[in-house]
Amino acid sequence: MNRRTFIRNTAALLPAAWLPSAAHGFASGPDTKYRRADFAPLRDSGYGIGVHWIARTMPRHGEPLSFAEAVRRFDVEAFVQCVKETGAGHVLFTVNHGVYHLCCPNPEVDRVLPGRTAERDLPMELADALLRHNIRLILYYSPGWDTDWKKASGMAAGQPRFFDTWIRIVAWMGEHYGKKLVAWWFDDGSKIRAAGQPPWKEMTAAAKAGFADRLVCYNAGIEQTQSVTRYQDYWAGECVRLNYIPREPTADGLPWYGFVSWHGDSRKPRCAHWYLTAENLAFDWPAPPAQSVLDFYRGFRRVGGTVAFNLLCYQDGSIYDSDLAVMKAVKQQVGSQTSLESKKKVCRA
Repeated sequence: MNRRTFIRNTAALLPAAWLPSAAHGFASGPDTKYRRADFAPLRDSGYGIGVHWIARTMPRHGEPLSFAEAVRRFDVEAFVQCVKETGAGHVLFTVNHGVYHLCCPNPEVDRVLPGRTAERDLPMELADALLRHNIRLILYYSPGWDTDWKKASGMAAGQPRFFDTWIRIVAWMGEHYGKKLVAWWFDDGSKIRAAGQPPWKEMTAAAKAGFADRLVCYNAGIEQTQSVTRYQDYWAGECVRLNYIPREPTADGLPWYGFVSWHGDSRKPRCAHWYLTAENLAFDWPAPPAQSVLDFYRGFRRVGGTVAFNLLCYQDGSIYDSDLAVMKAVKQQVGSQTSLESKKKVCRA
């Protein structure tokens, strides 16, 4: 089956609301142009925090729970309280990563490989709890790396049905979460591209199902500014440590966004530790000075962007102590600076 036939067959099977249209930012006609969603809601939220809460995440002490049990026991209110203490205006939360297990229901996943979803709808509970404090939710999604899922989804064999599966899974979540989901952060853009000829236009339209103004990005790799497709709304901005300084426009003029882990991997200088595993749990992970964190954030603000700082977390959703402490200090400094600027405006008036 060639790409054109696949897209035509997929379009015939999918609901009209999941297909490219003017509502999703696509102009009509043969020379289809893409209208990016407004980045302002994300930029204006200020800095965010992200966590890699996944099937491999370890508890602070003792043996890990099964992922299904960990989802059931996740303390949403305690997690949101930690987020408030950081001063974050948005949260980037992993709906899956690595081994393909979702922390939510999804009938499209069940259709492909039963046993990979959860009964509890953790993203919905997080979105509702965060919105009560005017904090927005971004979901991180990966196509999955484990052998069984890759085989079941068609990714391992580079089959066109992989893209159909991806579209159905993502579109279902988009419709389900609606306006509560402000943005997607899609990982492994280069792996998706390597799986065949991705129907990027249809994929992005599916990602906007349920909320046409939802922001979409595809990660091209660590500090890679090239785009895997023009059908996206902002730069994914995977960064390591706090060394990256945005000075030039991104590829295709995408708004700047940075998703950064400051816990670098000493064995691989361009890589980082994003989550606590059995292999790294016992290590000491000191956080950088608050001023360095603040300078990184301001570097992105100067070019009209914003950032999310990845914080290490445990299986119960609690944040690694030193990471939480530095973000509390950042919140205090940002608050002090805002107060000072407000006083200056009053004096000038």
